[in-house]
Amino acid sequence: MQSNSQAGRIDRARFDSARFPFLMEMPVRFEDLDMLGHVNNAAAVAMLQEARVAFHRELELSHFGQGGPRTVVVNMNVEFGAELTYPGVAEIATGILGIGRTSYTFGQLIRQNGQGAVYARVTMVATGETGAIQIPDAVRADFEERCLIGW
Repeated sequence: MQSNSQAGRIDRARFDSARFPFLMEMPVRFEDLDMLGHVNNAAAVAMLQEARVAFHRELELSHFGQGGPRTVVVNMNVEFGAELTYPGVAEIATGILGIGRTSYTFGQLIRQNGQGAVYARVTMVATGETGAIQIPDAVRADFEERCLIGW
């Protein structure tokens, strides 16, 4: 049986109380809205992706991409707990939940006005030409420093 941290529903209370090592703000754009007047779920997922890209760029993970190993999303669990509205700013909090031999899992939370709105658990796999590859030790060390605090 898998624990809640590995499968099933996201423990929103734990995400709300965790300290995330990487935070970024993103303005909510008018084009992100759906016909109901709130941010479309697909736009929220795109915000999560932008935050993961910024997280990787901050670490200067030059060994991922550009002809070398790269990472791909293999699993994404997203829960929508509240609406994101326009105009406004979304805060996207990102950190590492777990690190395996070839994969690692992000925990992400989008807040607006201090309220948790979107909760995500995203698993990435490091890949090479022939499939999954081991995460380099230097990258593993960087990830270990950026795990969620209080998790």
